[in-house]
Amino acid sequence: MRYITLDKAKPGDILMSDVFDTSGHVMIVAGTELTEKYIERLISMEFGGIYIQDPISEDVVLEPAISPELRKIAMECVKSMSVKDSVPVSHSIIEEILQKQIVSLDMFNLHAVDDYTYAHSVNVAVLSCVLGTGMKLSDQELADLVNAAILHDFGKMKIPMEILNKKERLTGEEYDIMRSHVKLSYEMIKDKTIITPSVKQAVLFHHENEDGSGYPNGIYGTELPLIAKILHVADVYDALVSDRPFKKGYTHWEAAEYLMGGCGISFDKEVVDCFIKLIPLYPKGSEIRLSNGNVCLVLDNTGVHNLRPVVRRIADGQTIDLSERENLSLTIHSTDDGYLAKNEASRQEMLTAAVRKKIMVVDDMKSNLRTIRDILEQEYKLVLLKSGQQALTYLSKSKAPDLIIMDIDMPEMKGTEVAKLINEKYDYQIPILFVSALSDVETVLTCRQLKAAGYIVRPYQPFYVLSEVRRILEGQEAY
Repeated sequence: MRYITLDKAKPGDILMSDVFDTSGHVMIVAGTELTEKYIERLISMEFGGIYIQDPISEDVVLEPAISPELRKIAMECVKSMSVKDSVPVSHSIIEEILQKQIVSLDMFNLHAVDDYTYAHSVNVAVLSCVLGTGMKLSDQELADLVNAAILHDFGKMKIPMEILNKKERLTGEEYDIMRSHVKLSYEMIKDKTIITPSVKQAVLFHHENEDGSGYPNGIYGTELPLIAKILHVADVYDALVSDRPFKKGYTHWEAAEYLMGGCGISFDKEVVDCFIKLIPLYPKGSEIRLSNGNVCLVLDNTGVHNLRPVVRRIADGQTIDLSERENLSLTIHSTDDGYLAKNEASRQEMLTAAVRKKIMVVDDMKSNLRTIRDILEQEYKLVLLKSGQQALTYLSKSKAPDLIIMDIDMPEMKGTEVAKLINEKYDYQIPILFVSALSDVETVLTCRQLKAAGYIVRPYQPFYVLSEVRRILEGQEAY
């Protein structure tokens, strides 16, 4: 079986995996021959792609981590916010995954975009179970982790849909309402004796960050239980790769780069390292494009092959092991350019527009300025400055930028001193994203005191930098 995007689907293709509607019911059963009407319907419901049968992939066999029947039951549990049913559902998910001996997850989820609120919790439960197994949790810890995953977003059912699915920038009030879902989820389970204290704690802490910058309590990684850290990684990953009304999903490798870039800031490094080993960056049955122009099908992505998969060249069926020495010069590209270029027409329009978002970058090191320039210059208008005094002089004579990226520790005038002066003059209206070589407590406290929009740590992970900049400029909730 082979995964293709819907723009490549054609009448006569044979569907090889069930497609689900917004309620978790099977909408089109596997084995169905696609018609123009079916394809149009899938496109109208914003499905990203489907699995089809074709000769080049006939030996690629995939199965979902949990059965369609269990997925439907789990989604109904979430939809009805049944705390009581969450416990047996969690045990069933663990039982199925362990029985199938699933050690990694390959299949794309074929669900309608509108069912995200319900499907997300089930996806996170499956991801958490695989991660928890990989991290060798005890039976009780694993049960608590998966139960917390099912329950973690129950509070979102009480958030107005116009806020959950808003495409535009969230207002401060809307952002606070969105963040309230954590406490709402906790309130729904805190007095339930069927739910263990560990589950309640994980639900409350699933948006807390390693550096203390999370919510609702702003506690640090050393205070967080392991299952809360695992839940956080699984939750963010599924949010990243899922299509939403306000964004297109990241590719798997883009989401992985985001997680790696957030190690020590948002995520526990040990959990992310385990994730990278267990969750394929290039799922089996999907297509990739190599730097030599060849389009290939992924055949094996386990172990060393997670980063360098074994692939089949679609043009002639030749097998290529990208981990072998003679192939190491080949780089991998998605046939779909991912989140940052899903809509090439609109991207080009943005690049050629007379007015683009302006970002002022302040860093005393030329090499750091060049790196940030290389990452951001295609999307944004950049002003590169080498000192805090240059930044203040520029602001006194020019229109304020949409965002400032500033080294927190520069000679002569530290970034923190510059930020204080800017905040006083502009009443905190210009978001500031700090750059640091460290993710220590002092840095975090400084950022909080200055009401910074966030901070990024060198060495830069390009996709993480782009994602954080985009998030801040679009006013969306942190992942």
